Amino acid sequence: MTGVGSCDCTVAIGRPLGEEITVHILQSSLNCSAGEVVLFSGRMMWRTGCRKLPLARINSRTNTLIVKQRVLLPGNGIILQYSSRTATKKYYQDCDKQLFGPQGEIVNPVQLPDEKQEGMCRTFITVAPGHRIALRALAIDLGNQSNQTHFNYILVRDVSTMKTVVFRGKQQFLWQSTGSQAEIEFHENVKDNQTSFWAEYHAIEPK
Repeated sequence: MTGVGSCDCTVAIGRPLGEEITVHILQSSLNCSAGEVVLFSGRMMWRTGCRKLPLARINSRTNTLIVKQRVLLPGNGIILQYSSRTATKKYYQDCDKQLFGPQGEIVNPVQLPDEKQEGMCRTFITVAPGHRIALRALAIDLGNQSNQTHFNYILVRDVSTMKTVVFRGKQQFLWQSTGSQAEIEFHENVKDNQTSFWAEYHAIEPK
């Protein structure tokens, strides 16, 4: 991430669920006194730095990592090397899904009669840095909400702001993120075969 001139530069690293990412900083020419800095962020970590970066090691603890660098002087920046391995701690449910790329489909998880209840399932969406996510529900039927003892919902979270929106019932919707990552959380009752959810997403340019 060097030789890019004076600007903000962002790199997104993604691996399958069940892996974690390790980054080694091989070289840094950031000018700390001028305000140059690098940010490492993931679902379970947040770290900034400038001084003592060479030979530093950063662990993502999950399968995605965003590296954002702010450079004010042309030619400055960092050189990093990353690798991935099986995560040391399980941070996901077996029913969770990870989606990468500019577009895709999301469907609710379905639990078979002989499966053990696993709690809430999530779908993670990551698009290219600098883009946002547009999520459109094409078909949604989360059951009769008059039964308050057995309610269903999905929760959509904007990762960059950590703001969440809850959707229930049969109302189709269009939702947009402010950043390049989003999470969809399905209440455990949504895995009942009497409920359904089908949506598509695509990456859109920032405002």
